[in-house]
Amino acid sequence: MSFKFQFPVALLALAAIAPLHATAAEPAPGPFYAGASYGFRASSDLDCVPAQGDCDKSSKRNGKAYVGYSFNALPFQGGVALPSVELVGYTGGEVKSGFDTGAGKRAGRGKFTGLGVQGVLGYQFDAFTLSGRVGAAYTQGKVDYLAGGSDKKSKIGLTYGIGTAYALNQNWSLHLDWDRVPVKYNGSQTAKVDMFSLGASYRF
Repeated sequence: MSFKFQFPVALLALAAIAPLHATAAEPAPGPFYAGASYGFRASSDLDCVPAQGDCDKSSKRNGKAYVGYSFNALPFQGGVALPSVELVGYTGGEVKSGFDTGAGKRAGRGKFTGLGVQGVLGYQFDAFTLSGRVGAAYTQGKVDYLAGGSDKKSKIGLTYGIGTAYALNQNWSLHLDWDRVPVKYNGSQTAKVDMFSLGASYRF
C-alpha cells in the first residue's frame, strides 16, 4: 500500500482508538500541542513550457508538522476564541512545470522545504474549531531541469491559511487545512504554493 493511501487509513484508525485513550487521559491538557498533516494536493501558479507533455503544476506528496502553544481562551459569541503561536515545518513534493530563467522558460521538476512561525486564532464551538493563521516562513526551493542542470534558492515570505478541526476528545483532534506558502526555485522564478492537507494533533 502506498503512502498516499496509508495516511488516510492511519487517520481512520486514530479516530477509532482516540476515544478509548480519553479514559486514561483524566487530567486537563496543558497549553502545548503538536501535530502533522499530509498534503494530499499542493497547487502552484507555475506555467508549463509549450508542448511539455508531462507537465503537472500540482504535487501530491506534501506535508507539514508543527508544535504550538495556546494562550488563555476568551469567551466569544457563545464559543471561545483560542489564540496560539506555532513553529511549523513544510515539505513540498515534486511539481513538473516550466521555470523562468535568464535564458527563458525551461522545463523542470521542483521541490521545496521550509520552516516558519505563525500566529493562529481559532474559534471553538462544541467539538469544532475554525481557525485562521498568518506568519512568515523561510523556504528553500530546488529545480532540476529536464535538459540538465539545477538551481536552488531561498526566500523569506508571508504565509497564511485557514482550517477546521474536530476534537475527538480533550487530547486528540483531526484537522483539514489550507496553507499558502511562497517558494523561490531560482533567481527568476517565485511561486505561490496552495497546500491542502489532512492531519491530526495531540494536546499535552
